[in-house]
Amino acid sequence: MEEKKFDILMLFQIIFAIPVLLINIYSLVTENFNLQSVSFILMSAMFLAIGLREYKRTQSLLWSIFYLCISLFTFFFAIQGIN
Repeated sequence: MEEKKFDILMLFQIIFAIPVLLINIYSLVTENFNLQSVSFILMSAMFLAIGLREYKRTQSLLWSIFYLCISLFTFFFAIQGIN
């Protein structure tokens, strides 16, 4: 069985995931959704890191392009949501 390696892309994924989680918990508890755009921008960066990690792991463009499209879609609507 192949041992899973901890790489820099996984570190970036975790670094972006923790603030997303904390911002969303804060928004739900306080019912203050002003930071939602920041959460979406960080989520977009997290999806980008997932896509790059998936490409590095499988050398297949299918899932990498899928995650890249999700990342760009999320980033676009995060920018649209900033007032």
